[in-house]
Amino acid sequence: MMTLTKPIFIFAIAMITVSACKPKQPSASVLAFVKEFDGKSLTAAREILNNENERVDEFIHFMKSFKKETVKSFKPTEESFAAPFQQPSASELETKYAAFFAGEPGFKQQIAYPNSILGVDGAFRNNGDFSDISIPDFVTAKIFFRDGSTDDKKYLVDGAATIPSVKTIDSVLADASYSYPAKVVMLTLDKQHDKVTYKGATIRIEKLGDNRVRLVMEDKAFSEYLHIDALNKDGKPLDYTSKNNGVGNPEDMSRLLNDFNKKLTSLISQLDKGRFKDVAALQEEIKRQLPDGSPFDEEGRDGYVEGYFKGNIAKVNVYLADTRYEGKKQLMLKNIAPNYSGLFLSKDPKSNNYGFTDASGRFVIPATYKKLSQLNSYFFANEDYNGYYYYRLDTATRQLLKLDYEVRELTSQLAAATKSNATNSAGVMDGNGRWIVPSTYEGIYLDEHEQVLYANKPEEEGPLQGITTLYDYSGHQLSPESYYTNGNTYQDGLLLVEDKAHRRYFIDNKGKKAIDLKAYADASSFSNGLARVKNADYKYGFINTKGVLVIPVSYTGATPFNEGISMVNRSNNNVSEVALINTKNELVAPFRHAASTSQSGTGAKMEYTFDDKKYNARGAEVR
Repeated sequence: MMTLTKPIFIFAIAMITVSACKPKQPSASVLAFVKEFDGKSLTAAREILNNENERVDEFIHFMKSFKKETVKSFKPTEESFAAPFQQPSASELETKYAAFFAGEPGFKQQIAYPNSILGVDGAFRNNGDFSDISIPDFVTAKIFFRDGSTDDKKYLVDGAATIPSVKTIDSVLADASYSYPAKVVMLTLDKQHDKVTYKGATIRIEKLGDNRVRLVMEDKAFSEYLHIDALNKDGKPLDYTSKNNGVGNPEDMSRLLNDFNKKLTSLISQLDKGRFKDVAALQEEIKRQLPDGSPFDEEGRDGYVEGYFKGNIAKVNVYLADTRYEGKKQLMLKNIAPNYSGLFLSKDPKSNNYGFTDASGRFVIPATYKKLSQLNSYFFANEDYNGYYYYRLDTATRQLLKLDYEVRELTSQLAAATKSNATNSAGVMDGNGRWIVPSTYEGIYLDEHEQVLYANKPEEEGPLQGITTLYDYSGHQLSPESYYTNGNTYQDGLLLVEDKAHRRYFIDNKGKKAIDLKAYADASSFSNGLARVKNADYKYGFINTKGVLVIPVSYTGATPFNEGISMVNRSNNNVSEVALINTKNELVAPFRHAASTSQSGTGAKMEYTFDDKKYNARGAEVR
């Protein structure tokens, strides 16, 4: 779970007003919710209501977890400041979306019998920074099931919409759509000018005093809201303690959620008492009780923006998207954690206990577990006041077998298992209970780029990281040798290793030696297709994945490539100079003497500093 030191949370809460004069027509959102019950049994309908009620409960508890802010007056010496808002350029955002798609986003399939729910996941496996973009909307173009069948219908891949099948899905051809601001407008408000109009929509200050501000916006403005800066009397942007924005009136949040929670609870109670003869009768009652839909509906609603800042607010700058670029892309999404067991962890709506159902929705392992969480297709965990217990799902006997091991998910079918309080007892078990890597290691690790398992053991006189034996996912040992990997992982398909004789080389994902490094005193892992090498004279250069030296060993210092840029040093008449080069060894920032140099951040957030000059991750000077 993430810990938020500065909570920025978005409450999409709609106003729910019940007319006392005449019945209201159900909103589009409630009609969509009612449609989810089409063709369902009353038992399945109860599960849908219960799931929605649990979602509301979680949100109510989420809101309670945040400390209530209070208005406070700051002395000038107490104020804290932040950098002014800077919207990334359209080209930067397009680059980030390209990186997002290149990261091979996938999905997870959740079973809610008789349906599946797909949610996009795994788009961050390339460790990119996607904080400035929103996850695209995905719609299925074609679904490929594991049994060879397909479905050409369109379904949302949003973690909520249902697909009418519980069959295991291998992959989905999906249409992605996304948008980002191509042009941004800034509007300024203060106590004297507390109202502005944006494209016919009003934005006004509702509250402004000391460190607190609240703006209310009509829907056309709110739909394009990006950011708010609060400035003190000197025009300096203030740091914040919390920000939130949402639909409707924030004072009504708890009331709206609790009211919706009560109505759902009432519907479930009526269903349990046999009040409805069939699902159609339940659907009519939902439309009668919830004409305005869910508190989470936000389409076409007015909104608010509120914040508490570390200083006294004199005025605010509001940033809105003036124009947007609309992008589309079709790509294949893979199932990140497919269920190969054919049995599904399910909650019994009557007892609220967990058991396992087959594809027909019938419980084949009774629902007798109060708490049960799924680690992968075959391994599960249960918790009580004594601690955690781990189980393997035996599909042959249809039993949940308790394990005398602590278990951790590795893949959809493999788990790392370790004896509690026992040294060198870690191994890898498959879904059939077979040890594919013997339980004789200290630790088992999964490579994030290749289908390779690292089995690690300590050595009395070896490096801190110990010595590693490499296995593939079937348990085949890739090489008869064990290596010192020194914390390295596969990059660009190659792994930097050192043998017991302290010879270094790169090996491929089959364990074969690919590049001999005997000509060099040291080397680093690959990055951007190049690996840094150092010769006996302490000069640095770079080799490619074929082992060819493509940037001569002529620099007195060099950093591994990041976003196609390396910071390098040279000696010019005994004067140390620094520059930035690209992967073609071309100068991006020219050589200059600098009394101090530094680099900070990672990936696209990397920055290089040469005395008073600063460059971004692409080598452009930051002014």
